[in-house]
Amino acid sequence: MRSASFDRAEVIEKITDAFWENGYEATSIGILEGATGLKRQSLYNTFGNKDAMFEIAIAHYEAEVSMDLLDAFSDDDPLTAIATFFATQAATLLDPSRPSGCLVAGAQQELANRDGELGERMSGLTEEQYDTLVAAFERWRDAGKLTEDADPEDVAAIMMAQMRGQSVLGRSSRGRALIERSARAMPALFERYLA
Repeated sequence: MRSASFDRAEVIEKITDAFWENGYEATSIGILEGATGLKRQSLYNTFGNKDAMFEIAIAHYEAEVSMDLLDAFSDDDPLTAIATFFATQAATLLDPSRPSGCLVAGAQQELANRDGELGERMSGLTEEQYDTLVAAFERWRDAGKLTEDADPEDVAAIMMAQMRGQSVLGRSSRGRALIERSARAMPALFERYLA
């Protein structure tokens, strides 16, 4: 059996970018062929069907983009964490070398209410991200760094809504200034919760 004559990691990057740019539904096998330079049978043989390729793209995006962003919340200082997160997210969303917007946010909008595995996966990602934020705010509150009225679930919900709002704005060239302004403003808005 002849070994594949392509760089698997590079192809996964191209598959990810295709889904990131077009969304799940609009990304046809023809688009994936064009993006990767591989024929559909090679794609199917190596990565599986379209759903399997989308799962690979989401996993790649999570490892390469989402985890780096959420790592900001491991900081012991809440204000530093929030400033770092929003600055990093803005830089990611506005990076001209990447597709616009956020792959996960776009996929959640498109698929979260769908029945089946893809819908469950997207809903699960939302819950995982929210749980990460709640855990960070609980940790900071328990360490005495947040005020008594800083309910971790409420503050995480505000943060999640802002994160997603920026991600949606990232799809529009006119959203650039709003992303930059909100990224600068968010730390000051959270100062009211600092002990």
